[in-house]
Amino acid sequence: MISGVMAVRTDREYLLVGPDQVLWLPPRVVHTAHSHGAVSTWSLYVDEKYAQPLPSGPVIFKATPLLKELAVRIVRDTNERNWTTTLSRIADTFWEEFLSLPSLALSLPRPLSPGLIRVTATLEEDPADSRMQEEWASLAGMSVRTFVRHFASETGLNFSVWRQRLRMVHAQEQLARGLGVTSVALNVGYESMGAFASTFRRFTGHSPSEYARLCQAHKD
Repeated sequence: MISGVMAVRTDREYLLVGPDQVLWLPPRVVHTAHSHGAVSTWSLYVDEKYAQPLPSGPVIFKATPLLKELAVRIVRDTNERNWTTTLSRIADTFWEEFLSLPSLALSLPRPLSPGLIRVTATLEEDPADSRMQEEWASLAGMSVRTFVRHFASETGLNFSVWRQRLRMVHAQEQLARGLGVTSVALNVGYESMGAFASTFRRFTGHSPSEYARLCQAHKD
C-alpha cells in the first residue's frame, strides 16, 4: 500500500492494510476488500508453487523501500509480451526481499460461537466500551474461566490483546478518513495520548500523525 487504507475480510479474520504495509493473501483464500477513502496501491500475483515458504493464512508485512521500488518497476514494465531477463531478475530480487519482511500483528481473528460473536460485535460498534472482563463473560453467557478459555481457543488471542487490536484497527480507519488524532484516541478508548501514540506506533510502525499524513499523501 502506497497511501490510504484497504480493508480485507476473509471468513475468519479482518485485516487492515495501511501505508508502507503489504498483505500476503495465500492462493484460493476467498476474500472481499474495500478502501477507506482514496488509495494508491499495487498488486502482484504469485505462482502457487512459490507459496510454500509463506504462512497458510493472510499476513501483513512491513514493506521496505527496496520492496516498494521493485514492485513499482515490475507493475510498470510487465505485460505478457515483454517479460525480459532483466525483469525476471528484478522479480527474483523482489521475492527474496519479500520473504525477509518482518510480519505485523494486525489481523483481527473472528470467533465462531454465538456468545463470543455477541461480545465482539458489541465492541466493534464501540471499541471504547470499557466494561470489565467479568461483564463481557456475562454478555457471552459464560463464566469468566470459560470465556477466557474459549476466546483464546477460537481467536488465538487472549481477550485483552484482541480488544487492543480492534482499537488499533478502528484508529487506522478513522485516521484514514481524516479525523484528528485526539478525537480518534478518545473514540477508541484512550484517555492518555501518550499511551495511544505508543500503542499505535508498536502496531503500525508510525505515530498517529505520521500515519494520517501518509494516508492523505496521494489524495489531492
